[in-house]
Amino acid sequence: MKTTTKKQNQYNGFAVEITDATDLGLAMLIAESEDGQYEPVAVVANVGEARETAIDDMSSRMRRLEHGESPLCPYVYKVWARGIDGEHRIACEIKDATR
Repeated sequence: MKTTTKKQNQYNGFAVEITDATDLGLAMLIAESEDGQYEPVAVVANVGEARETAIDDMSSRMRRLEHGESPLCPYVYKVWARGIDGEHRIACEIKDATR
């Protein structure tokens, strides 16, 4: 009987290395506060688009804060995408979403 071994995935559950331009299909950008609260922000196609969207979202939240509203204050933005096993996992974390 022949024994096979699975090659260890070196891309954290994704088939390829995730770069700013890697097509993630329909990935979700999520804003998360320091205490674990979270809000979905947008559907994004890649990490580059997620970075731009996070910057715009943070600017919008800051304007709303200046006008007396109390939006969630993101500590980190996370991009969730479907990995090779079909499970959703974090493809990227964006900690500095300022211009």
